[in-house]
Amino acid sequence: MQIKKSSAECGIIYNVDRLSHAYIASGSVADRLAMATVCSFREGARPCMNCVHCDKAMRHIHPDVIIIDKPGDKREIVVDQIRELRQDAYVMPNEAMQKAYLVNNADSMNINAQNAFLQLLEDPPAHAVFILSAENPAALLPTVRSRCSMLKAQTVADTKESPDADELVTLFLEALDNDNTKLVRCMFRLEKLDKLAFEDFINSARAQIALSLRAGSSRGALIYAENVLKKAGEMLAFDVNPVHISGMICASLIGR
Repeated sequence: MQIKKSSAECGIIYNVDRLSHAYIASGSVADRLAMATVCSFREGARPCMNCVHCDKAMRHIHPDVIIIDKPGDKREIVVDQIRELRQDAYVMPNEAMQKAYLVNNADSMNINAQNAFLQLLEDPPAHAVFILSAENPAALLPTVRSRCSMLKAQTVADTKESPDADELVTLFLEALDNDNTKLVRCMFRLEKLDKLAFEDFINSARAQIALSLRAGSSRGALIYAENVLKKAGEMLAFDVNPVHISGMICASLIGR
């Protein structure tokens, strides 16, 4: 990725010296923390959004970011999954200096799974960071919670900003010129919108793309982006969380 921006500009700050071995966080913060874990930037805040590790993590292809979730249509994360995680955790990283284990829906771990996870937290390998993504941390055992640092959305530097729809549309359109950093910044801000504001963004962005195409632009990126936004609108109509829609947009457009 050729465009260099600081992580502060990208709206997230994690100090390298303060990374712990285990966290409880909400979904979007958990994803960014996983990216910060494998980021190769060693002299300040991270993720840097510029290194090859950040790039791979954003595209969900980093071998050292391991995601655990409820299997199939199951309601719980079961003990066998945590035992497998525990076994893998003592294997050294493939590419990065550390491995990130992101447990989605961690509050769905049954008691046996939580007790198995607790054993890992009591004797964690130095090269692993465990991130429990939980909307209801109270569902986790007190002994598990006590061994994790709690991160909330307020940890992110840009949560105090009130995203402006026109500014976000402009940022989004600029990001289509293969600017992955602007795209990620835009998505981080989009996920804070409520449903109506997100719908306004989608409609405004699609309208601007239509104007550009009518003006004679034949850029394939515009046509592809319009299709992605159409899909985003359909997801929003089915009450999909803006965080997940932002992630879909980012994953679809990044690197194109």
